Amino acid sequence: MRDRSSHLKPARWPSGHVSTIDSIRRALEDLNRAERQVAEVVLADIAVSTRMSTRELAERAAVSEPTVVRFARRVGCRGFTDLKQRLAEDFATARMFVPSDNAKISHDSDLVAKQVYEATAQALASSFTQRDPGALKRAAAAIDAAQRVFCMGTGGSSANIAEEAENRLFRFDVHVTALTDSYKQRIAAATCNAQDALLVFSVTGLPRALVESAGSAREAGAEVVAVTRVGSPLAAASTILLPLHIPDNDQHFEIPNRSRYGQLYVLDCLATLVASRRLESSVPKLRRARAALQRLHGETEHQPIGD
Repeated sequence: MRDRSSHLKPARWPSGHVSTIDSIRRALEDLNRAERQVAEVVLADIAVSTRMSTRELAERAAVSEPTVVRFARRVGCRGFTDLKQRLAEDFATARMFVPSDNAKISHDSDLVAKQVYEATAQALASSFTQRDPGALKRAAAAIDAAQRVFCMGTGGSSANIAEEAENRLFRFDVHVTALTDSYKQRIAAATCNAQDALLVFSVTGLPRALVESAGSAREAGAEVVAVTRVGSPLAAASTILLPLHIPDNDQHFEIPNRSRYGQLYVLDCLATLVASRRLESSVPKLRRARAALQRLHGETEHQPIGD
């Protein structure tokens, strides 16, 4: 029996990314009937397909769940989760590389609002598809158990998210410090031991200070949680990887970098899980924190605790 997978010749996008969407289109004539039904459902609405479970896609295509998994592997993916992640990235990239009629910064406030909303929605959809529940659970446990937590990032987005991580975690009585200076990052990593943890954010996973700090802390026995790209140097230096890769569009320079939306989504998932582990000990302290804020500026309905 001939290996039909050899006929799959995925195209390359401007970024060098292999398009899974294009692979599916090229493979249609070589797929068997059941696999073609899956392909047609996926291509009919890629955005919806990235949010389906294996069962939902199987029911929509009128095939078995194993057929969906086989289809994912036929187009070069490790499984259905990997397929959804690649589809989400390809879909976002495809939309970004559509030639824009607005080469200059728009003065239309409604158009700008729609562009930013679309960028945000794409980033959140991609982040949700890439989520690793098991890794999130392990990361929350590591932060909960740590004697000290150092949040690290460099550059605009990642540095800001590291500081936001400190803001989100300290209220749950986590002994956390945000570090965005490369010297302090290296020093903190050098002082780590098995009771400590690093939470490192990087869009590319390449900054030398972050990679070296992660490696140093890991050698000392600390847990290193990295929110970054799969296959990057930082990912390799981590003990727990929270995968995140948000395709961006440098052509539309007026739209803020969408990676920060993905980073914030992962951080909020992680902070919520840490909070759930610390409810018994942190709730009394959170009540006292709310009372302190009320004394500062009076009673307000649904008052956040320092957010």
